[in-house]
Amino acid sequence: MELTKYSWWGESNEPPPHLKTKKQLGELGLSPLKPSGVIPTRKYDVFLYDSTNPESCRPKRKPSPKQLETLAVNRLKAKIKRDYREWYREVGFIERDRVNAVLWAREQLSQNDLVILDTETTDLYDAEIVEIAIINYCGEMLLNTLIKPTVPIPAEAAYLHGISDAMVADAPSFPEVYPRIVEVLKYKRVFPVFLTVFVLYS
Repeated sequence: MELTKYSWWGESNEPPPHLKTKKQLGELGLSPLKPSGVIPTRKYDVFLYDSTNPESCRPKRKPSPKQLETLAVNRLKAKIKRDYREWYREVGFIERDRVNAVLWAREQLSQNDLVILDTETTDLYDAEIVEIAIINYCGEMLLNTLIKPTVPIPAEAAYLHGISDAMVADAPSFPEVYPRIVEVLKYKRVFPVFLTVFVLYS
């Protein structure tokens, strides 16, 4: 049976009020069955359904409790995905890089040719070492000594690391300690202590 053709709403041959599109049926709580008319357009046909004819449409079925539960779960999953995308866009990439850095550092710490080196200094810039410590990947102490600098230790630095001029008065100078440092670091890879702390507390 050929469908009756209508023009767009507002034109001379517009559809009668009881003919509805799928969207309009949905707003009335109805589901489409068989179209009763059509509005041809250049891109697609708009099918019309008789809202008064049970052969053309029917009331929507109420979802079962199981369907409602599934719908709620799917909506929650969609929300989680949206929230994750938003989180990743703002800060997630930083967390990804942090995790990658931790995994890399832990892999490095598992190698037996690696040592961890830490120093305390007289200052942040143009500084001299006042203490040096080196441990191996097992945590065994390889070198731990105070070093007497050629300049006084500023009060600000002493406050931070707790090493005073009096404590290093009888300590060896850096040139005296240097051969021991060279021997300990021979054939070793050096891991800065700040990375070690980052790994241990991440």
